[in-house]
Amino acid sequence: MITLYDLAFDGDRRPSPYCWRAKLALKHKGLKWRDEPMGFNEKQKIAFAGSETVPVMHDRTKVVKDSWAIACHLDEAYPDKPLFPNDPGRNYARFVNGWADTVVNPAIFPLIVADLVGGVRPVDKAYVVESRSKRIGSSDFAGFQKKAREGNGFAAFRATLEPARRVLREQKFLSGDAPAYPDYILLGTFLWPQTISPDLELLEKDDPVVGWRERMLPLVA
Repeated sequence: MITLYDLAFDGDRRPSPYCWRAKLALKHKGLKWRDEPMGFNEKQKIAFAGSETVPVMHDRTKVVKDSWAIACHLDEAYPDKPLFPNDPGRNYARFVNGWADTVVNPAIFPLIVADLVGGVRPVDKAYVVESRSKRIGSSDFAGFQKKAREGNGFAAFRATLEPARRVLREQKFLSGDAPAYPDYILLGTFLWPQTISPDLELLEKDDPVVGWRERMLPLVA
């Protein structure tokens, strides 16, 4: 049995883009797993893995932390339906992973930070307020988010997607004719704001990324 430790917000919402990557990888493989929700203040649940962040996966006797390591483990342990079918060296997927982590996700954060802080479990609120205040240099989350949305926040985020846009003008998915792990990385990014700020539209209607997102979202069900 596979157990996946997943970050839970109030109302059992699961916004973590990194946990989404792991769940989408498991779905791609057709594997079943037991979900173990945890809050920011329940790090003792994953202490056995030597980790303070999720996702963490316990697959029989194997413990794997970090979404990238989980994807690599799944491809090695369950070779059917590979996550890197056209990328045997995983170099393209590794680039997409780093691009999302360091460029795309940070551009989304200012647009949803107040919703993130407001959406956590009450028991986690103090921790999240303190940690996110340090990140933005202010405890006025609503003001920070409003400034980002009314300023150039959307334009800045959309600009980060140009590498994906150029690929998606030529093919249906980042990975070619069918989705694979690079697509799940970026889809996890979009599921983050969709889960916590469902009325927020990040893209313009004619963006090629919109069509890709519409093709990808049925995979979440």
